[in-house]
Amino acid sequence: MKRIKIIAGVLLILILTVTGIFFFVRIRNVSVEGGRIYSDKEVIASAMSDKYAYHTLYFWIESKIGKIHCLPFIQEIDIEWNSLTDIVLHVYDKTISGCVKYMGQYIYFDKDGVVLQSLSEPMEGVPVVTGVKFGKFTLNEEFQVKDDSLFDTIMNLSRLIRHYKVQVDRIDFEGKKVTLYSGQVSVYLGEKEFYDDELAALSSVLKKTNKKGLSGTINMENFHAGDRIILKTDGNEGSGAVQSAEPAQPQGTQESADVSPGPENSAAAQDVFGTEVPPAEDTAEPATDIEE
Repeated sequence: MKRIKIIAGVLLILILTVTGIFFFVRIRNVSVEGGRIYSDKEVIASAMSDKYAYHTLYFWIESKIGKIHCLPFIQEIDIEWNSLTDIVLHVYDKTISGCVKYMGQYIYFDKDGVVLQSLSEPMEGVPVVTGVKFGKFTLNEEFQVKDDSLFDTIMNLSRLIRHYKVQVDRIDFEGKKVTLYSGQVSVYLGEKEFYDDELAALSSVLKKTNKKGLSGTINMENFHAGDRIILKTDGNEGSGAVQSAEPAQPQGTQESADVSPGPENSAAAQDVFGTEVPPAEDTAEPATDIEE
């Protein structure tokens, strides 16, 4: 009987202790580190949305069994305990590769083509894919394209844009021919199996054209690594007009600006090695000055 009383007493003490901790020890301070898609307020509101989330013992158990609620574009949240009342949420975003505008919504997908979420507004820095006939979209599954061969092309371009940090607003398909749009510049890539050389070269080029507010077209259909990149402009940089990215024929009313990485010259176009290239026609105007 005495042993039973001792055990009962111990259990009572444990129950009272756990109950006291549950009801009286609460999380008072929550901070956020990492993550660039959502604000700290949004992350905290989502992670601490459960009725008892601010109860230390409850939240500790929830975090151990992986039940912390994450917003759609968050991969995971790690919890750092500074004390029983002070925690830090370490946020790791999912990789967003692109989006598709569909029935007034922007459908976002990751590096594997898996649908993450739909939003009514586009996110800055995420290229929009246009000109492709899509099938159905199902959350947490790969999006479907009526022409299956275009799926690999979309994913390859998205990967290269992310890898080389190319500033691209839109990826447009006309059949299997690709045009990129960045600011007021369109880049015609055409139909290819791989686009590695083109995207690697465009990384610094488009940063430069956007910084200077240049408008026009770049034809890279027959581009090879090491070739110079020429921007065909109408002489109205910053006007907001973007010309067609189809291969352009030389016109006396256009200007050519060499935007290839490397030395530049304000009076005439230069190739990547700095060799001066004379105008193709006597009527051509001087190249646009795009020096830093």
